[in-house]
Amino acid sequence: GQELQAALLKLSAALPATRRSDEAQVRQRIHLDSVGWSETRAPVPHLGTVQRALWADRKLRITYSLPFDTHPEWQIEPYGLVAKTSIWYLVGARDGHVGVYRLWQVLEAAILDETFARPADFALAAFWRAWCAAMEGRRPRYPVTLRVAPALVPFLPRLVGDAVRDEIEGAGPPDAEGWITMTLVFETFEDARDRILGLGRAAEVLQPVALRNSVLDYARQIVALYDR
Repeated sequence: GQELQAALLKLSAALPATRRSDEAQVRQRIHLDSVGWSETRAPVPHLGTVQRALWADRKLRITYSLPFDTHPEWQIEPYGLVAKTSIWYLVGARDGHVGVYRLWQVLEAAILDETFARPADFALAAFWRAWCAAMEGRRPRYPVTLRVAPALVPFLPRLVGDAVRDEIEGAGPPDAEGWITMTLVFETFEDARDRILGLGRAAEVLQPVALRNSVLDYARQIVALYDR
């Protein structure tokens, strides 16, 4: 957040002039994004290979995992790495187009002898912000109206993402029991049900009714199992 940004600025200012170019080089190649989303963490065995190619401005040959057991082989010009809450992404050019590749989907990676010239006007952080905004715009949206217990509210950003902070600030006054009503957006019906069940009795689904009924059905099945 802002405290980290301020600390980085202070560190940058403290660097000798001869090392500031190194610091700028790192910023162009590594970007940290603390805002999470629903990607699953996975091992990234080829991270070291990608990093070495990145520092040397050398092309990579990767084998990538796509749906339906498809494994294409591509040559990539690595522009940068982004760590989004411990999930690594490679930003690079393929056939003249800059794209984003999930490192956990890289099955094989090899550094090629051929080097490449990074575009002088490419800014990793700006590209990543624009890419994330485009991704968010294309993601499925399943809005859910919840009644949330006051004890749960401080933990919601960690449980469902930082975007919930705006909902918390915009929520109306608490009811007689101190609970607040807000709308959270999930990707799918199933995603909403799974995550809301994990909140236990600290959250109550008000709408959609189909989701409320499904959560109730699952809760009854769990109680029946343990009562048995």
